[in-house]
Order: sequence, then structure tokens, then C-alpha cells
Amino acid sequence: MVEYLVILSGMFGLALACFFGLRSIKLI
Repeated sequence: MVEYLVILSGMFGLALACFFGLRSIKLI
């Protein structure tokens, strides 16, 4: 169960990083 939460939080973090990365690229 703990491993599942770690993987889930990791995927969520990557999604947020990609989302904000694309937004910053569009702003520039």
C-alpha cells in the first residue's frame, strides 16, 4: 500500500511539473 502511494504521488508530481513547464513555455 505504501509503495502504491509513493508511485501515485510521484506520477502526480510529474504531471504537475509537465503542466507548469508547458504553461511557462507558452508564456515565453
